[in-house]
Amino acid sequence: MANIQTALVSTDDAEERKKMDEYEESLKSLAETRARQRKLNLSVQYPEEDFYSTLDSKLKSCTGYIKKLKILTESQRDILDKDFQGLNLTRYVSEATQALAEAKLKLSDVPIALEVCTLFHRRYPDFASAMMESWRKVLPLHKGDIVSNPSKLRVDLRLLPEQIAMGLLPTKPSVQLLCSLLQVLLESDKEDRALMPLLTGFAKAYGFEFMGIHPKKLRMLVNEYPGTFDFSSVNLFSADFQNSMRNIFVKYYAGVTKQLESENQRLRDLEKAHRRLLDSRGDVPQEKVDKYEIHVAAFNKLKTAVLSLADYLDQEMPELAPKEEVDDNKTTIELLTVEFGDRAGLAPIWNDEDERDFYEILPDLKATMPSMAYKDSLKDVETSATASISEDALSILDAAIEADSAQLLLAGTATNLDEPSEPSSANLVSPSRPEETASDQTLIKRTAESGHVTRVTTAATPVKKSITQQKRPYIKNSKSKGLADLLDTVWEGDECDGEDEPAVLVDDEQDTSTSALLRQILDTFILGLSKVTSKEGADKMAIDFCTNLNRRHYRKKLVQALYNVPRTRADLLPLYSRIVAVLNPVMPDVGGDLCEALRRQFRWLVRRQDPLRLESKIRNVRFMAELTKFGIFSKAECLLCLKILLNNFKHHAVEMVCCLLESGGRFLYWSPDSHSRMKILLEELLRRKSLRLFDARMDSMIENAYFSCSTPETAASRTGQNMTIKIRTPMQMFIRKIFLDDLNRTDPSDVTCLTSLIRRLPWDDPEVFEYGLKYLSSAWRINYASISALANVLAGLANYQDDLAVRVVDNVLDDIRVQLELNNSKFNQRRLAMVRYLGEMYNYRIVDSSVIFNTLFSLILFGWIADVPTMLDPPSHLLRIRLVCALLNTCGEYFSHGTARRRLDR
Repeated sequence: MANIQTALVSTDDAEERKKMDEYEESLKSLAETRARQRKLNLSVQYPEEDFYSTLDSKLKSCTGYIKKLKILTESQRDILDKDFQGLNLTRYVSEATQALAEAKLKLSDVPIALEVCTLFHRRYPDFASAMMESWRKVLPLHKGDIVSNPSKLRVDLRLLPEQIAMGLLPTKPSVQLLCSLLQVLLESDKEDRALMPLLTGFAKAYGFEFMGIHPKKLRMLVNEYPGTFDFSSVNLFSADFQNSMRNIFVKYYAGVTKQLESENQRLRDLEKAHRRLLDSRGDVPQEKVDKYEIHVAAFNKLKTAVLSLADYLDQEMPELAPKEEVDDNKTTIELLTVEFGDRAGLAPIWNDEDERDFYEILPDLKATMPSMAYKDSLKDVETSATASISEDALSILDAAIEADSAQLLLAGTATNLDEPSEPSSANLVSPSRPEETASDQTLIKRTAESGHVTRVTTAATPVKKSITQQKRPYIKNSKSKGLADLLDTVWEGDECDGEDEPAVLVDDEQDTSTSALLRQILDTFILGLSKVTSKEGADKMAIDFCTNLNRRHYRKKLVQALYNVPRTRADLLPLYSRIVAVLNPVMPDVGGDLCEALRRQFRWLVRRQDPLRLESKIRNVRFMAELTKFGIFSKAECLLCLKILLNNFKHHAVEMVCCLLESGGRFLYWSPDSHSRMKILLEELLRRKSLRLFDARMDSMIENAYFSCSTPETAASRTGQNMTIKIRTPMQMFIRKIFLDDLNRTDPSDVTCLTSLIRRLPWDDPEVFEYGLKYLSSAWRINYASISALANVLAGLANYQDDLAVRVVDNVLDDIRVQLELNNSKFNQRRLAMVRYLGEMYNYRIVDSSVIFNTLFSLILFGWIADVPTMLDPPSHLLRIRLVCALLNTCGEYFSHGTARRRLDR
């Protein structure tokens, strides 16, 4: 193994050394090339005047050459060189330099541009000054100059430094020109960092020549493998110039890192905001998710650019605040242990497996039915309507909860809920009254008939006015007529005596093309709905309707039949809801129309405040609850309906709340996306119950409804006072199963499989270690006959977990000592189990004989002072004799001879 590691290290060293050699070779080649070019360009011997007279000076030829310079490409190298040798361009030097400065080149065209510049420089003495003047006209050298073409500027930042390094331009003015250009670019690029790639490219190409900086990775190699190459030979500029240039870029890099840190903090803030939304609403709006994804993409792009710039400038990357890890154990919903099926240990949304199967396992009509049977029913369906309705309902509900908090802060919890004219602690606004028109507050009301928005004035407190402003955009932007009606209930709370009860009406005269046979089939189907008694029957009815009666008119007839379920047949509501749920994937209009009808009916029943119609009210809320459990009626709207009933918590509204909680409260409480709001509403229920005086029947009904949600607190109340429900993780429940169930059913002499299973537990995890230690140290938790098996398991683990065995022995001895000091008779069985466990440990060679003898001495002598008994061991107390006998019966047979026998006799 050591040889392999040595070989790997040698391979890595060889690769790093190779990179270092390549880097030195590239710098050496560059230094030689630069020295040769500068020598030639700085010691030019210009031709005599007679030489220029022998060349072609025609206007057409010269202007044609200048035009070629404007579209300079590598493929023109030979033509440009040949034409240049025969032309006299003395009068066209300025035009040529302007064409070179304005040419839209690519990075691959820079070599040919430099060659052309070299030709001009070695023939015409005024080329350098003309080139400088052309650069001043083209480059953004003043503060406020706009970079209109970043692609051209990228090439200019490569061409200008090359001209300076090759000696084609006067050193001092050209260097000042380059510094001015870089300062303008660095100072102007402070917000969007659009020029950062250009500046990073300059630092990559000329970091060592102009700033004396090795890239970070190569600098580390230079320090680790110092060679014979003199890097100072590549420096064309003074150390002061390199320091000033380096300081300019370092200052820019500091600004970039601050922006990166601020963007990272903004990203963390967005994540926290999203987690708060998840905790309070159950989901994050899509627009916020899109905004977050855009910000993440921009941050990653900026981070990548900063990493590259940090490497080329040999700077350290700033430490960014990491993304906060969400602890899975700190969820919104507390885990309550249940003991049925494969959902053991999970939050009990359903009472048992049969109920879960009824609501979750539905036949898939799209998979079993041909598409021709339902393609017409999927046309012209707005798929986003439900989502928008849920969003609006959540917004209204959240604002209502916020209004409760504000009202409670101002008025306290002693609000008189029996006075309808006063705003209650949970009302959005107080009920409108005709005589309150003198107030200056304006509300928005949407009429059920026309859908137009009108303004109604009503009295309002300061809290009510702020709530009005909060709710106004939701009323205006609501996309659903049914939701707008529902919002009116929260908004106004007034009665509607003049309105008739909503109903689902179907015009039979519109169906003129249907045969008498189909009508007879439909009538038979509708009559058969009331005879459904099982989920299989409901599934069969749904399949029959999809197969034979899937027409627009018949779907409306079905909605009418489902809506008009007899108010005394509460047993049909779950079955009718299942029929709608089975049909919903292929006929979404059935579920949508039925939910819309139930919304209208709920609004009418709540606003009418009729002392009669109790059965209709109970049927309405139960139907909504059943549809909610199937996912047809949105959870947000169901919670909003519950909130509306709590706002008017009296008379029939109390019974409607209780029926809604008994039917769907458990589902809403344990669903992650509705848990937080449901918890708040349940707290409001208890608060309103405490503020009102109900009779015994109402009190019992409210308590039963509250307990039906099966919160940990209420479950404790049901099982006994001051009893708490322990929250266990799946791993803890698995460990409990091993020690409390499997171990009790295992033969004490054959625990090999069980020991192997326990050995595979992740004992390196501190939580698993402590939890396993707890059960290995608690012999009283298992059957008395299985204590030997527990010691056998411990012996098998002791060979692999030394610390675990030592801790168990210490805990057992401590427990025996503590029970001797307490001497409480209710722990007698525990004391017997622990003493026998200690004896079994000796049998399996976990402890030695000295531990047993010391325990025997403690059992016999503890609590006696000078042969005088104390309250710790009164003369009439015989349990210690039983403990000594139990210990000797367990392991005394091994003390029958030798030193142990003599010590036992003493």
